[in-house]
Amino acid sequence: MTNERKFAKMYDTYADDIFRYLLVHVHDTHTAEDLTADTFMKGWKAIDTFDFAQPRPWLYTIARNVLNDHWRKKQPVLEDTLEEQESDENIEEVVEKTLVRERVVKAVSSLPEMMRSVVTLRFLLQYSARKTANSLGMTEVNVRVLQHRALKKLKGELE
Repeated sequence: MTNERKFAKMYDTYADDIFRYLLVHVHDTHTAEDLTADTFMKGWKAIDTFDFAQPRPWLYTIARNVLNDHWRKKQPVLEDTLEEQESDENIEEVVEKTLVRERVVKAVSSLPEMMRSVVTLRFLLQYSARKTANSLGMTEVNVRVLQHRALKKLKGELE
């Protein structure tokens, strides 16, 4: 099979996962789509040096780098506004939910990069520890250790 066909198969297999990973971080569908395209474009440019035996960690590394580049160019902005909230919620509930969400986003954002990635994959994308380990190119035990440390840090930040 040619590299083009292998890459197309890899795109079909992993594009949705990469998109969801990026969407969790940027909270905007259009931005996540752009970053997903950038991820696969950078992957395509490096296709000659790629070993197709382990595509998931390679793609997640590229996606993490693309995301870091994105944040360097633009400071994160919480885009939730009161107008976007459902009209049947009272204003106190909307404000409280927004404040809680901002605290959680800030706490997760303050985690070191690998802890943040583990938390994102395990809890927001609901990956198993094994799938998270494969995605990040680490052992399952390492994922569980990082998860434990991340949750401990988050608990301290949010109390």
